[in-house]
Formats: sequence, structure tokens, C-alpha cells
Amino acid sequence: MEHHDEGQPDEYEAAEEEALYLNRRHPLVANGLRLLEHAASALADEEPDRYEALYPVLHLHTAAEALLRGRLAMHWSGDIWPAHNGDQDSNRRTRGEYQGLGLHQAAGIAAGWCETDIEAARTDLMAWEYVRNRVLLSSDRDCDSLVAIRCRALPVLELMLAVVETDVLGELREDLTAQYARAVRRSLRRARAATARVREAVEESRRAIAPELAHWEVVVPCPYCGQFAVPAGRDMTECLLCGRDFGLCAYHAAGDLAPLAPAYEPEQCPDCGHHSILYTPTAARPDVEAAVCMVDGQVMWG
Repeated sequence: MEHHDEGQPDEYEAAEEEALYLNRRHPLVANGLRLLEHAASALADEEPDRYEALYPVLHLHTAAEALLRGRLAMHWSGDIWPAHNGDQDSNRRTRGEYQGLGLHQAAGIAAGWCETDIEAARTDLMAWEYVRNRVLLSSDRDCDSLVAIRCRALPVLELMLAVVETDVLGELREDLTAQYARAVRRSLRRARAATARVREAVEESRRAIAPELAHWEVVVPCPYCGQFAVPAGRDMTECLLCGRDFGLCAYHAAGDLAPLAPAYEPEQCPDCGHHSILYTPTAARPDVEAAVCMVDGQVMWG
């Protein structure tokens, strides 16, 4: 039987004590880390139930908001008090009767405070907002696939890990007891390990479709998973990675793939005569937007 010296807590008890200590002093950080762990672990599950995808999506969205607010609140007591709530009121704060910062408000402010480049990841945060909307508003049949959710979740998970490691722990370096920092590091290790499994799942999905993608000269990005995985010029337009179907024929694909669909009106292709032009980057030139005909796969550079 393993022996513990009297008065010396074992490792589990010490970890629990540190976590409680962190929760009392920085509750937004502590709760955001818990949600980050839960989201990453659920998305890393080898055989998750697609119909349960709602929970890790909501957990990750709330985790990102809580961690960014938590970083901003590390110099205040409990949470930052947005100006639109009026004068600060400790009673309202205690009871939670105020309107806190949303994810994008918190990201906008934190971008000017944090060493992590949050501004560069604002597009990923907005894309995750769209994932949350689709999961909440779609039927089970129309919901994003697990692959699509993983692809969109991965940059958000990596951003939050960077924020915690660089900015949250950076603020805790002067903690004399080091209990805050130890609790954060324990949680960070678990979240990082789960995120690595999500990354490997995404990379495995990419490897699986690589041979088929190699047959197509022009490949455009999917607005759902965000990956270059939609070949142009196919009779049936679909994302080979996440499985999203963009219609039974390529004639309608340009409108479905456009950023502002269905308001977008595709232009007529001068070669095939169909209204099938999509202005988009391609896998070959991801930093340049071109006019791509989704019917015949022709690319017209401006």
C-alpha cells in the first residue's frame, strides 16, 4: 500500500486544491479552461455521436468568450464591467445581473492587450460563430459533419491554448504561491493533448482524400469546413472532405459556394455559357481571387 506522510496531501488532492484556489481568484479563466477541455476531448473522440455535436460546439464558443473575458478581468475583480451597464454595482455584479462582453467584443479588446495575435484569428472566431449558428438552427440531417466541425474548431482551440499559455500564464508569473499557475498548467496539458488528437483526426481526413483531389486541376474552398476540397468541373459539386453537397448539378454550385449566397448572382461563363462563375481563391493560388467556372473548371485571372 502506498504510504503518504501525515499532513502531506497526495498529488490528486493538491491538484484539486490548486484548481479551487484558481477558481476563487480567476473564475472566468478556471471555467473557460474546463469548457475548453470538455470541447477538445469530445471533438477528439474517435467515434462521437454526430447528433451530440451541439455540446462541444457550444462549449468551445463559451470557453473562448470566458477565457478572453478572463484575461481582461485579471486586473479587476471577477469580470470587466462594460460601459453600457452604467455605473459599477457590486450587488448586480455578484448576482450576475449585467450584460457581459460577448465573444467578438472581448476579442476586439483583447487584441490590443494580448501578446497572442488575436486579430489574425478574428476570421476563425467568426467562422466558429457561424458553426454555432448552423448547429443551433439546422436539423440533424443538415447539420455540419463532424469533419467540418473539427476543421473549424482546430484554429480556435489552438488560439485559446496560445492565449492561456502566453497571456494568462504570463499574468500569473508574479504569483508568489504559484498555485494559480500550477492549476492552469495542469488543465492546459490535458486540453493540449486533446487538441493534438483533433489535429491528427483532421490531418487523417485530409490524407484520405488527397489521391482523389490530385485528379482535379482546380479546387476551391468549402464555406463549411473552410478547406480546399471542392473540385470545380464535376457533374455533382460536393466537398470531398466534409461531405457537404452543393446540389445535383454544377450549374447551381457557384451561388451555393459564394460567401453571400443566395444573394450572390453568378456571372455567365464566356466559355460554357452557364451562369456559373465563382470569385474565389484556389488551392493552387490560395492568396489570389480568381473567376472560376464551376461547370467546366476553367479559371479566369483578373
